[in-house]
Amino acid sequence: MLYGVAIFIFVLVCIMLMGIILLQSSKTGGMGTAMGGQAINTAFGGYGADKLLVKITSGLAVSFMTLAIIIGMMDNPASRIDFSKDSTLSRNKRSAAVETAPAVDLLPIGEQVAPLIKVPSETEEGE
Repeated sequence: MLYGVAIFIFVLVCIMLMGIILLQSSKTGGMGTAMGGQAINTAFGGYGADKLLVKITSGLAVSFMTLAIIIGMMDNPASRIDFSKDSTLSRNKRSAAVETAPAVDLLPIGEQVAPLIKVPSETEEGE
């Protein structure tokens, strides 16, 4: 449950981070002017919007990195990774102790022999 909530918040932070980065104005205009960059500049002044967007970007970047580390350390319920404290060598010895099925000899398709079916002859039926 907690893992799912953390992933959901992480995705929201990623989407907001992408949006804030696209809203920032570049030296050539770019996406910032196409997506309402001028409206942000008029609301916060000439350089006020840039400072605000840089602060928001920094906060979202820090939360992105923090959430990524936390999610990496959390126990994923859908994971099949063995997090036991045993060494790799001891796990290999334990798995080697399990008996395996005997090997089956297979022939290539061209060399396989059809099973012989004995058809009773008329003389055998009469006896």
